Amino acid sequence: MTQHQPSFVVTEGRAFSKLEQTMIWKKTQSHQTSDEELRIASEIALNWTDPEMKIFNVLLEGDAGSGKTQLAKALSADLQLPYTKITCFADMDKSDVFGALLPVINTDQEEDKDLLDAIYQSDCFEDVLALIQRHFSLTRERARAKFAELIERIETSDQQPTIQYKFYPSEIVRALEKGYLLEIQEPTVIRDASVLVALNSALEQNGMLNIPTGFVRRHPDCVVVITTNRNYQGNRPLNESLRDRMQHAEKMDLPELAVMVQRGIAKTNYPDKTTAEKMAEIIRLLDVTAKANAIKGVAGMRSYFYWLNAVKQGQDPFTAIDSKVLYKITTDPNELALLQQALEASGLLAQLRLLFSGQPLNAFKEQIKGRRISSEEADQRNVVEEGTTVLKNEQVLETPNQETEAETMETSDSDKQEAKDAATEATFSEELERNSHDGQAKAGSETQETAPTAHSLSIEAYETQEKEKKTTASKAARQALKESIHAKEGLIVHRPPVDLEKAAEAQQRLQPLLPIVESLIKQTQEVLENEQASAYSKGKYSGTRFDASKVAYQDFRTFDKKNPPHEQPSLALALRIDESGSMIRDDRIQYAQQAVLAVNAFAERLSLPLMIYGDTADVTAREKTSLFAYKEFNEGFEFVPEKLMTMKPRQNNRDGAVLRVLAEKLAHQPATTKLLLNISDGQPKALPDYTGVKAKEDIQQVIADYERQGVLFLAAAIGQDKEVIKAIYGEERFIDLSNLTEFPQRLLQLLTRYL
Repeated sequence: MTQHQPSFVVTEGRAFSKLEQTMIWKKTQSHQTSDEELRIASEIALNWTDPEMKIFNVLLEGDAGSGKTQLAKALSADLQLPYTKITCFADMDKSDVFGALLPVINTDQEEDKDLLDAIYQSDCFEDVLALIQRHFSLTRERARAKFAELIERIETSDQQPTIQYKFYPSEIVRALEKGYLLEIQEPTVIRDASVLVALNSALEQNGMLNIPTGFVRRHPDCVVVITTNRNYQGNRPLNESLRDRMQHAEKMDLPELAVMVQRGIAKTNYPDKTTAEKMAEIIRLLDVTAKANAIKGVAGMRSYFYWLNAVKQGQDPFTAIDSKVLYKITTDPNELALLQQALEASGLLAQLRLLFSGQPLNAFKEQIKGRRISSEEADQRNVVEEGTTVLKNEQVLETPNQETEAETMETSDSDKQEAKDAATEATFSEELERNSHDGQAKAGSETQETAPTAHSLSIEAYETQEKEKKTTASKAARQALKESIHAKEGLIVHRPPVDLEKAAEAQQRLQPLLPIVESLIKQTQEVLENEQASAYSKGKYSGTRFDASKVAYQDFRTFDKKNPPHEQPSLALALRIDESGSMIRDDRIQYAQQAVLAVNAFAERLSLPLMIYGDTADVTAREKTSLFAYKEFNEGFEFVPEKLMTMKPRQNNRDGAVLRVLAEKLAHQPATTKLLLNISDGQPKALPDYTGVKAKEDIQQVIADYERQGVLFLAAAIGQDKEVIKAIYGEERFIDLSNLTEFPQRLLQLLTRYL
C-alpha cells in the first residue's frame, strides 16, 4: 500500500494561512491506505477540472468503527484541503446549520488585540491590507472593508459599551465559503427533516446559502463528505434529495481480515501476527453475531485496536475482551450470553487460549470430537439423516438440505389433506364463523370469570362490526395486489373468531413475560415523552426565534429555541406471522403466539399503533391466499388476545402477497418509524409455482417498492431455513430468532430499539 499520492493534490498554487495549514490532516506512520481511499481520491483528482463531472460531494455509509472519519481525514491529506467537521444531533435546527445571532459587547473584541499587534509591526498600508487578507482569508476588497470596520471600532472604543448582536456563522458556512473539506457526521439523527433540505442548494457545484449577512457562494475547492451509520437507534433514512446530490457513495464495512491485522499491528506495534489474526477473527465473528441478533452495538476496528494494545501492555486477553470489546457492544446479560455462546460454539476463544499457551492449533481439533446419535433421538429432534454429528453442548451440525427435505415431505402430506378441502370450498369460511359462535356459547355466563380484562364492547356489537370490516379489508387487500403477480389469485381477509373460552389461556401464556413487558415499558415511556415535546424553550442565548420582550433584562437570554418536532407516535408496527404447516414443529406456533401476546400488551400500554396479520395459502382452491386480520391499525385492543389464540399451523405460505398488503397499510401511517416485522420459519412456498427464484424476486420487489416510502423491513427467522430467509431479505434486514425459548423476550427487546 502506498502512503501518499502527490497526483491527488487539487490545491497547488493556493495560499493557506498558518491556521489553515494546521487543519490539513497529516497521515500518521500507522496509517494504512485503503482501496476506498485510493479510489475516491484518484477519482476526485481526475475529474477536478471537469465542470460537468466534478466530484465534490461524497457519502460514506457504514457501521461504527468501519473507518469513515479516518477516510475523510485521509482525503484531506491526499487532496491537501483543510479538514473540518460538524457532528449532528437530534434537536439540530437551521440556526445550527447556518449560524446564529448572538449578543456581543463592542469592546469585547479579543481578535482585534492580536490583529492590532501585527499591524503595528507592518511598514506600510499595503502590508496591512495583505496581513488582514491572509488573517481572515478575504479578498482584497473585503480586506479594505474589514480594515475600515477596525478603524471605526477603535475610534468609538472610548464610548459606553452597548449590547449588539453579531452573526456567528456555523462551521458548515465557514467550510463552504473558504473551500475546506467538510465532514458532516451523522445527519440521519436529525429529527426535523427540513433542516438538511436547507443545505440542498449549497451542495450544488455553484450553490449559495442565504444567511442573515447576505449570500455565501460555495468555494470551488470545497469538498463535502457525509458520514453516517446504517440502521442505528435514532437514525432516519437520509433525505432522498440530499442523497441524490452525492456524486460518489461508499458502503463501509469491516476491512478484510488481512487488512485488519495489518492496520492493527501498524497502529499498536503488536508483535505477534498469528494471535493478532485470531483476535481479528473474533472481532469479525462478534460483529456478525451482533447484527444477526439485532444487538445495538458493533465490534469494529476501534475495539480491535484497543484490545490489541491492552494485550500488548500485558493484560489478560480473555479479561480485556470484556472491557475493550464485549461491553462496548452491549451490557445486557441476555445479549452478552448470545455473544458468549457464539464465541464458544465457534471455538475461536479456545484456539486463542492455545496460541497464548504455546500449543499448536491442531490440539484444538481433539477437543471437539462429535458423537453419533441414535435414530430415535434423531426422530425426536427432527434430524432427517441418522448419525448427524453433534457437539458436546448438543448443537446439531445438520446438512444444508435437511429442512428442505422435511418441508417437501410435509407439503406433500398437506397437499393430500387439502385436496379433500377443495371439494367443499366454502367450508373453511363457515368453520371460522362456527368457531366464533361455539366459543361464545361455551363461554356463556363465564365471560366475566375467564376474561383477564373487562371489555367495553359487547360480543354482539363486536360481531356486527367484524362482518362489516371483513368485506372492507378483503377489498383493500385485493386493491393492494392489483399490480402484482398475485392479482389473479383468490384472496380473502378473514376476521378471526373471538373465542372467549381462550381468554384465560391467553393470560396464562402471557403471564411469564409480564415482568419483562413492565420493565421495557418503564424504559421507553421517558423516550416517548421526550419525542412528543413540541413547544419552544424560552430564555436561551441562541435559538430560532427572537423575543424582544427579554432585551430589557440585559442578560442576553433573548431567544426561544424550538424543541424536537411533534412525533407522536414514534413507531408504527406491523407484525406478519407465518401460519404455514411447518409451524407445528417444536411448538413454534405456541412461541409465536406468546411473543405476539407480549407485543400486543406492550403496544397497548404505550398506545403504539399496531397491526397483526397471519396468513396461509392454498387452503382451498378458491382461497389461494388467506389473510387473518387479528388487529388493524385503526382498531383498539378489544378481544385481541382471544383472537390470537386461534392462530394455528395451516398450509403453504405466499409471503409476497401478505407483505405487500401490510406494507401498503403501513406506508400510510403518520409515524416517524414504520417497521414491518416478518416472523417466519421457512422459505415461501405455494401452489402452483410460487417458490425459489420467483418468490425471492417477488419479496425483494415488495421491499424495494415500500422502502422508498419509508417502510423498514425485518425478517425474523425461527426455523432452520434461516440462511434462505437471509438470502431473500438481505443480511441487514435479517434477525436470527431460532432459539425458541428466548424468542418472545428477544422480540420485545428488539422492538424497543426502534422507539
